[in-house]
Amino acid sequence: METILMVTSYKYNASSRYLKIFYNNGSGELYYPVPEFIYNNLLRCSDKTAFVHKYLEYDVHFTRLSIQ
Repeated sequence: METILMVTSYKYNASSRYLKIFYNNGSGELYYPVPEFIYNNLLRCSDKTAFVHKYLEYDVHFTRLSIQ
């Protein structure tokens, strides 16, 4: 059975435009450069995991690094 990933916490640094997202399995990802309006949209969204999947993982403008 596959474990469903859910966003547990996130941190945004406006000066560096880095967005760190942590999941319920202990892993995390770092996205950059993320404009502040994207972060503000994340705050307004009720399903953070769907937002990450739709707007960050498939947008070619963001570099994504895994955090273990």
